[in-house]
Amino acid sequence: MMLLKFYLALFDTEIEALNLQQPYSELKKLDSKVNSKVAGFIRIGTWGRQSGGPQNNWSFELESDHRLQKITIDHGDDVIYSLMFTSQHEGVLHIPSKAGGCAGGQTVSEVMLDSDEEIVGIKGSISTRDGLTIISSLSFETSKKRAHGPFGEESTSVFSIPWDKGSLVGFYGIAGHYIDGIGVHVKPHEKIMRVGTWGRSDPGLTRNVWSFQLEENHHLQKITIDHGDLIYSLMFSTQYKGLINTSNRFGGWNGGDKVSEVAFDWNEEIIAISGTVAVSRGDDIGHTIIASISFVTNKKRYGPYGNVRGNPFTLPWDDGSFAGFYGLCGWYIDSIGVYLKATK
Repeated sequence: MMLLKFYLALFDTEIEALNLQQPYSELKKLDSKVNSKVAGFIRIGTWGRQSGGPQNNWSFELESDHRLQKITIDHGDDVIYSLMFTSQHEGVLHIPSKAGGCAGGQTVSEVMLDSDEEIVGIKGSISTRDGLTIISSLSFETSKKRAHGPFGEESTSVFSIPWDKGSLVGFYGIAGHYIDGIGVHVKPHEKIMRVGTWGRSDPGLTRNVWSFQLEENHHLQKITIDHGDLIYSLMFSTQYKGLINTSNRFGGWNGGDKVSEVAFDWNEEIIAISGTVAVSRGDDIGHTIIASISFVTNKKRYGPYGNVRGNPFTLPWDDGSFAGFYGLCGWYIDSIGVYLKATK
């Protein structure tokens, strides 16, 4: 029995044209595995193409006590054709099927990981080919501060997903002739893990660190955003048994042009954030800051707040729950990341 669960159906016609009314029974079984919720995992993503037929779904999950030993990337100048993952358990290598198209690129590259090394972040970019959304480049960052890639060619539509206090346990996405979309399965080391940050990376002084975590059974009731050309400050209100608790104000006290409030229903939860990273302008010029921010819930999208300029970032997730925000701040919100917890 194959210990690494991997699924992809390969085909000869364009993805968009496929609409199989009655997939093969075996594909139904495999697809149910791809779309099942795995206890303790958080699915972060997808970047690139968001949906396809069951035959387009691919998923790789590390089995218990297996470690990722190698990633094989078939790529061209501007596209990732396919991915293949090799795991190791008790000295035995396990190689699943390939995700992506049969037609290869100009180069096949391999990322080899040491026995005590794991991936702690991915970067990539999104483009189009033959009218389809595809992943045009990928990079992998490891716990040994090594960066592998980029493989393919970076476009202007980029994504970057670092994390800590959690381990990579797989990848998933959409594929056809190419890798069209990609996301990651991550397992928290403890109850809560951190994903991010985006923005300034140098922590500077300890007082520049800010953190907001939802307490057990508390509901995020409101976010207050002070903004103008950038995000000046954030403040969070939670509710528990009818009582409202308000956090400290994180960021500067000088304030922007506008204060906006996002009020959430009792059954509403954040499932994604997006924003842009830029540099401050005006009297206090040249600092890396969060220029804009948006919040997406299971009901609607709020924002953007601030000024949409600079480099974009986006973080969607499922099979996991929002548990708070953290980052760096000074006169402004300099960086932001998200606390996530597994739902099972």
